[in-house]
Amino acid sequence: MRVFARENANWFIFAAIAAPSVRFCSKRTKDLRNSRRNPLLTFGTRFANATWKRAGKSAHEVMKEKTPDTKTSEVATEALAPSETPLYLTRDPEDVLTISSLFRAVWVLLIVLALSTGINIYLSLRKADRIVIDRSSGRVVELNNRDYGSTETVSISPDTPTTTDKKYLVKEFLAALYAVEQANRESQVNKLLRMLDPDLSIAMATRLKQNGVLAAEKAESVNSSWELQDLTIDENDPYVLRAIGIRKIRRKAAGQDVEESVQLKAKFLLKDSPSSPVRNDNNLRTGFTILRFRVEPVNGKSVSPVTLIADEAEQETAAAPSPNAIQGQ
Repeated sequence: MRVFARENANWFIFAAIAAPSVRFCSKRTKDLRNSRRNPLLTFGTRFANATWKRAGKSAHEVMKEKTPDTKTSEVATEALAPSETPLYLTRDPEDVLTISSLFRAVWVLLIVLALSTGINIYLSLRKADRIVIDRSSGRVVELNNRDYGSTETVSISPDTPTTTDKKYLVKEFLAALYAVEQANRESQVNKLLRMLDPDLSIAMATRLKQNGVLAAEKAESVNSSWELQDLTIDENDPYVLRAIGIRKIRRKAAGQDVEESVQLKAKFLLKDSPSSPVRNDNNLRTGFTILRFRVEPVNGKSVSPVTLIADEAEQETAAAPSPNAIQGQ
């Protein structure tokens, strides 16, 4: 059936195209024939009619010759039916292999990315390597946390507070307490309060406020200096320190600037810092805090008017007689 339709398609197409033109020519030639004006068109009309009849006859004969019998078409249909197989959609094996390779590559990249992220986090959180170099001799004491021994001036040992830290804490406390400068007095008081034990710090802050010590110092324009003379650690108790020094105070008393000098002795009881870390800004990174302290004057207070060194020299010069006056006598 398919072969038959394909072979006779040309005839049907030719008939469909030629039919309108032949009809148009026939109608036009009829009019011209009646008028008998153009014999050439009459011949063309006849030729077109003859061609149309010949084409129609040929197509009819071919259809008759080529058309198979009903039985033959049924047999052909039955013969072709078993040959028709169902269609299945399948993937290209190479395409499947490519997709599988891409998935493997993605998993590898994800694993590498996870490892890189973990290493970066570890390196950012770990402690830095310690490098110690003695600049006086140029020798390496410690490199990448490996100890290479000690030098004459540098040695490495576990961090433990020593007697030097105790003395430094007491020295800074006395300086903040007795070396008064009005410009930074508040910061000095805050500094010394942080060195004390929490309970003692609260008690001392309350006492300074109730007695009006800071207000009195500001009203009298007090400026003082502190000179530490001696600082020792008790032989029986390593947490007890004794200090002695001289405080010089310049202030306004009864409308006159005077200078007072007094020698003080102090006794301190220290304890290990309870906070963590042990070394912090409150205890000046010494690892100790002041638990108790007591201050007493060694002798009486000496009061004198404020004088300069030049003033004392002038007074001595005026008191001493001149050589010319002695010769004249």
